[in-house]
Formats: sequence, structure tokens, C-alpha cells
Amino acid sequence: MSLPKPVVGVDGCSAGWVCARASPDGVAIEVVPDFEAVCDFAVAHEAERVLVDIPIGLSATDRRDCDREARHRLGSRASTVFFAPVRAVLDADSHADANARNRARCGSGLSIQAWQLVPKIRDVDSVLRARPDVRDRVFEAHPELVFAAFAGEPLAESKSTQVGRVRRLDLLRTAFPDGDPETVYRKTLSRTLRRDVARDDILDALALAVAARYPLETLPANPPRDAVGLTMAIHVPRSESTPE
Repeated sequence: MSLPKPVVGVDGCSAGWVCARASPDGVAIEVVPDFEAVCDFAVAHEAERVLVDIPIGLSATDRRDCDREARHRLGSRASTVFFAPVRAVLDADSHADANARNRARCGSGLSIQAWQLVPKIRDVDSVLRARPDVRDRVFEAHPELVFAAFAGEPLAESKSTQVGRVRRLDLLRTAFPDGDPETVYRKTLSRTLRRDVARDDILDALALAVAARYPLETLPANPPRDAVGLTMAIHVPRSESTPE
């Protein structure tokens, strides 16, 4: 049985954020400019859950346990999960500065891929700290963990390949047969520019929207909170579960 209210999956893109809304009526996608607009979108549609592919909750002095567990669960696909920066990195003005801050506090540098996520992390962090009305419905997730949960194992095929995209769309169609995520994916491709919204952005937002309809578990099982009260956890559909 579907959730009584819609759920939303969110992935960052060059134009802002891709919001995929899943409900008993199907799936719809909207692109919004910032995370404030994501939250407004969720509130306007009375979304029960919002799953977003971005680190939420940042350690002060160490790498996050949720990132370690996610990488372990994905095995050979571990590199798709970047270690989140420590909180001090949010004020950095360059990769060199961020790398030095991260290394000084947790003993490890910050990858360029993780640095490229920092503007989005800042956006989400500032909005969640300022908006308690949405904080209890916005959760961190990771698309490759979602696909692994639906497939029963990590996917060997990269989502940047045609074979990988077809495999993932097949999994989403099976997980949400009434929602027709593949048609929504193709319609969104046709009405957006690739410089604004990449293929992977649409696919990942859809994956998180479908995942949000399922019972979720957290990595780690008993997640800690960071210095500002945000939970450091990655949410994953439970194995062999069915939509709520």
C-alpha cells in the first residue's frame, strides 16, 4: 500500500535541484533553483518524506560512520560514495583551503569530487538549520545504495553507460510499476537541457523518490547527531521490503 501522502526524491544538478515527486497518482519532476525551493515544493505537496543525495550532518573531527558503512556495503562500487567534509570546510574558499582544513581535523584530505559538492552541502545545511518545519522529513540517501537494495546486490554497470541506465530504469519500473518512472525520465530529458540537468540527475532523483515509498533503515543503525543537531545517517530501503 502506498504512503498516504507524496514523497520526494532530490538530486543536485547544474540548474539547482531535480525534485521527483512520487504519489499514488504516479511520478512528476520539477527543477528548482535552490534547497529553499525544494523544501517549499515538499511542503506545498505535503510530502511525507524527502530523500536527498547530499551529506546531511557533518562531523567535526572524523570521517562519518555512515560513509564508511555505505562504501563497505557497495563493495566494488564504493568509490561512488565520497567521504563528506568536516563542518569546518563549509567556510573554505578554495579546494586547497578545504583540503588543509579537512586534513587538520580528521587526518584525511578532501577529494576534488567532495569539494565540488560543498556549495550544495552549504545550501542544504543552512536551510535545515533555519527551518525546523522540514527538518524531520528531509533525509540523506544515496542512489547507488537504493539500486543495490532493489537489485539485491551492488550494480556492476556504471549509470553513465547505456547498459547501466537501462538496468536502473528496469529496477525502478519493478519497484514502482504504477508510477511509470521510465516515461517520466524520458519526458524530463526532452524538456530540459543537458547543461542544466544531466541524465544521471534525473535517474538519481527518481531512484530516491521510489525509495522514499519503502520502509527505510539507516547506516549506521544508531546514527549520531552533529554539533548543530543534524543526524549523520544514510537512509536505505530495507532488504526484501515492499512499499508502505
